[in-house]
Parts: sequence; structure tokens; C-alpha cells
Amino acid sequence: MNDRLSSPKATGGAGTIFEYQFAAIMFSRLLRGAHVPIAIQLPLDRIGLQQQVTGHPFDDLVAHAFPAHTGPRIQIQVKQKIHIRGKDQDFIKVMAAALRAVREQEAEIADGALRLGLVAGGPMNDLAELREVTEMARTMPDHQSLHALLGEHVTSSRIRDRHAHVVAAVASAAAVQGEDEAAALTHRVLGALHVWQVDLGPDGRDTRSEMDQLEVAFSGKVSAVALFAHLCDLAQEYGPRAGQIDAPSLRRVLRSRFGLQLDQGPAGGALDENKKVLKISVTTKGSGPTWVAETQTFHNLDFRGA
Repeated sequence: MNDRLSSPKATGGAGTIFEYQFAAIMFSRLLRGAHVPIAIQLPLDRIGLQQQVTGHPFDDLVAHAFPAHTGPRIQIQVKQKIHIRGKDQDFIKVMAAALRAVREQEAEIADGALRLGLVAGGPMNDLAELREVTEMARTMPDHQSLHALLGEHVTSSRIRDRHAHVVAAVASAAAVQGEDEAAALTHRVLGALHVWQVDLGPDGRDTRSEMDQLEVAFSGKVSAVALFAHLCDLAQEYGPRAGQIDAPSLRRVLRSRFGLQLDQGPAGGALDENKKVLKISVTTKGSGPTWVAETQTFHNLDFRGA
């Protein structure tokens, strides 16, 4: 028996750990009543892990926006690292899953009920350029219009080259030879795809930011570091079982297993974004009134006309 410990990276486990750390961030957002971070500007209502069994080709995580039974959802593929290259086998597999989604779930994608998400740790430049390409694709009705936007004197060569890599990967995934057909399929994928580059781990930007939010939401009730560790443990438990969880059931398991009573609402500190009250106050400053609406302030407005 080998009693020497192996690095998760050496044994292939680092990607799984990364995936569960991301799931913990999503569990935290679910617990806080926060919104879906990409594609959908609505609060989270339910999260499913390893959801290929429910027909989601991007199966690592499916985030359901409120309300879960009728609201939009995004299926997310999570990669510790993904190189956006036309011949990269891992990226070709991602594009193959995306193609399956846009073909099998065409109606839901077309009406906005379903989106695709790619979450990865790096490389940063690859992901930033892919995100730009997806955002450009969403502004264009078809691949011919996108091709015109990607013209030599219109868009930078870096973005054009990145788009060409995606077309090559889609062509390989779909086993098509025609350039026009590959470009059309690529436009369908890019139009549905949303990219989020995350920085996870003990010193990671997104991990620390989420723990800060937990500290604010549940101040005095639990250590944010301990709570986040519990959420990571639960993600590892739910993942292999294709588990689905909503906020009430997440709070129940945290209470029954760890003794944490995390009530939602003003008493508990967690914010339900569907019940947030907007307040507008009016004060006088200078020659005209100042209207304060949440975080926006307009000074010295004059409504008397010319």
C-alpha cells in the first residue's frame, strides 16, 4: 500500500474540488436569496448538481431562477481550466455538449427559458475573449451579420481569431465540413452561451467575496468561513447523487446537522430580493429638490420648464 499522499492535481481530483467550490458559492447565493450571477437577473430558487439525468447536456450545475417551476434556468459546465482552441479536445467536448443542448432544447433556448453557462478558472485571456464573442453574437440575428461585425477593420484580430477557434471546435464536434454550416451552428451556440471566469480557493477573489457576503447576511450567527466549509461539504454530498436543493431545504439541513439556525428575512439577515422594498426620499438642496432613489442621487433638478 502506498502511504504517501498524492496531490489532487496529480490524481485528477483538482477539477472535482473546483466544481464543488463553485457549487458552494451557488449554495451561498441560494441561501442569501441572491440572483443568478450570469445570464439571468432573477433570484435563485433551486440548484441541481450533475443534472444529466434530467436532460441537461451542460450538467455540472443547473440554476433555476425564481420561481423554479416556471422561471428561466441556466445549465452550467464547470472547468478548472479550459483552453479556447479549435483543436483542444476538452473544448471540443464542451462544444459538443452545447450543440446537443441547442438541438434538443431549441424551443426553450429560443424563447429565453434556458441558457447555457461556461464557468472556468482560466486562462483569463481565453475566457475574456470568448465572453466578448458571445456578447457580440447575441447582438446579431444570424451568422452572416456576425461575420460582418468580425471584419478586419471593425473588430480586433484577437477576437476574430478566438471566434475562428470556436468555429473550428464546433465543426469538429458536429463533424461538418462546410464553413458556412459550421459558422451557423457556432452562432446558435454563442447566442445561448454565457461565460464566467471565477477565482476560487482560500485566497480566491470569488470565494472571499462570497464569504464576505455571508458574514453580512448572517452576522453574529455563524462564522462565514465555517458556513462556507459546510456548503462545500454539502456540495460534495449532493453532487454524486444528482441532488437538487432549494433554500428552505438547505436551511433545514444546516440546522439539523450543524445546529445553524439561519432564518431568512430582516431577523436573519438574508435578503429576499423578490420582497425588497424600494424607498425614495426627497430633500431640498440648493435651488431645486434632490431626489434620492436607492443609490442614485440627482442634484438641483428643475421641473419648471424653460
